[in-house]
Amino acid sequence: MDFLGCKIRHEFWPSSLRTGIPKRTYPPFDEEYFEWIDLLESVVQAQGTYTIVELGAGFGRWSVRAANAIRQYNRLPIHLVAVEAEPAHFAWLCQHLADNGITPEDHTLIQAAMTGELGEVLFYVGMPGLVENAPTEWYGQSIIKDHERPGLPDSRGAQFVEHQSGWRSIRVRALPFSAVLADLDRVDLVDMDVQGEEYNVVAAAIRDITAKVRRLHIGTHGHDIEGELRRLLLAFKWKCVTDYPCSTVSSTPWGSISFDDGVQSWINPELQTPAVD
Repeated sequence: MDFLGCKIRHEFWPSSLRTGIPKRTYPPFDEEYFEWIDLLESVVQAQGTYTIVELGAGFGRWSVRAANAIRQYNRLPIHLVAVEAEPAHFAWLCQHLADNGITPEDHTLIQAAMTGELGEVLFYVGMPGLVENAPTEWYGQSIIKDHERPGLPDSRGAQFVEHQSGWRSIRVRALPFSAVLADLDRVDLVDMDVQGEEYNVVAAAIRDITAKVRRLHIGTHGHDIEGELRRLLLAFKWKCVTDYPCSTVSSTPWGSISFDDGVQSWINPELQTPAVD
């Protein structure tokens, strides 16, 4: 349970993290601290309703945290939109909402991978060295890399593909971000962790994003990707408020922090609303 009172089942965490008794402590100063800042600032600035879109949602940590923050701050109507491709994690997403008093059917939960175009993709669900696909042991699932060869059906069943690299994948539905945004009027926060697809996702939908989204929090997975995102978003007049590259130790207002994934936070000046005191 975190400081907002969000309940998380032990089985959703990797076994290495299932130690001790959960405590309601404030977030530590790590790469996720900036995700908390974006989340809570978006809650404070919301007016009328609150909508969060979580891409690469896993079991929906940030969606549920947003819901709990809104409940405690101003109880605005809230719409959760969460997209996750990995089958076990998607089932956990539905369970996690229910565990925290949120009716999944009242929100928009989509089982798909995020890409730049509509279709199907092969999506990693098992890594070399793991006998089972073990969704509890890692959350880095992604669309297969360009260097992968097609592979052969895995012994676990025709739905699995075994690649020569040892990685396993399944075929999943792929959606562009514009399809997710189509039925939304305004989005207070997009929280994106799409494992290297972030530029493709943003670039293909940049006009819809700029028309509808107030704030972006992007987990980044490559220095080239980070540069492409900067150029694109600046060209569309977004304002960068946080930018720390991946795989570095960076100096921040809260001291030196090690970043595995990078962090970029952007606000859309055209859609900003003043914070409420």
